[in-house]
This record gives sequence, structure tokens and C-alpha cells, in this order.
Amino acid sequence: MQLLLARITYSDMKSILEFNLPDDEQEFSDAVNGGMYKHVLWKLDQDLRGKMKHGVLNECEYSCYDQVREDIRNLLHLHNLNIE
Repeated sequence: MQLLLARITYSDMKSILEFNLPDDEQEFSDAVNGGMYKHVLWKLDQDLRGKMKHGVLNECEYSCYDQVREDIRNLLHLHNLNIE
């Protein structure tokens, strides 16, 4: 069994995340790739925004894109997250 530690430093504060590998491989991967998950969600939101702003959309398409963007923001808010 391999024990891997990840350090996150905030000014004078420190936090250590511990994972028992390989048992916690998925949790480790989620923690390590959190920034990429955030980027992918931000990119999706920006792509929808661009289509709404510059695309040729009918009213239904525009409304659907707008609803998806609102749903994304509501879910992020519900979990105290942001993608900005």
C-alpha cells in the first residue's frame, strides 16, 4: 500500500490531504484534477455564452442555452463553488 500526501498552502495555513493508494485512487484523482474539472465547466459555460451572444439561434435554442447556464450557476451556488 502506498500513502500519498498532497499539501495545499494558504498564507500561514496548511492542509494535508491523505489518500491510501490504490484503494483511494478515484478520490485522489478527483482531488488532483479538481482544477481541470473547474476549467471544463468554465469552458462549457463560455461556449454557451459565445453561442448565445454571436450565434444564430432561434428563440427555443437561446432559451435552452440560457437555462443550462442558469442551472450550472445554481448548482455551483448550492455547493458554494464558483468557476470565475
